[in-house]
Amino acid sequence: MKNTATILGIVGGILGMIFSAVVIIAGIAMQFVGTIIPNQVDVPMNIHRLLPLFGNMAIARGIGALIFAIVGLIAGINVKKKHQLAGIFLLIAAIAGYIFLFIGFVVPGILFIIGGILALVSKENLPETEETLRDQ
Repeated sequence: MKNTATILGIVGGILGMIFSAVVIIAGIAMQFVGTIIPNQVDVPMNIHRLLPLFGNMAIARGIGALIFAIVGLIAGINVKKKHQLAGIFLLIAAIAGYIFLFIGFVVPGILFIIGGILALVSKENLPETEETLRDQ
């Protein structure tokens, strides 16, 4: 189960970083578009004033989700060393990433949650030798 938790943590971390990067790029684009719309153009609801604000919010949320995607990736890599701690960090990364990106972090969040649960319930080093299999 540790191998599965490791794979899920790594895949979730990579997907989380990709989705976070997309949100950061979208925020930068919103800032750029908000600054190039001239003030003289009649646009509804003063969108040229709102786009930079929404761009800043998107960038901040993307950076927060990126941080927790990296935390989840590192936890996924370390599942084999300290599976209890890595499982807790995978669950924290899933919840915090969802708080930052909402629907954009659903797939990485699900992978982190499944990986975290698998890491938490995996047993400590269980050697499966022929003797233990014969005794059963």
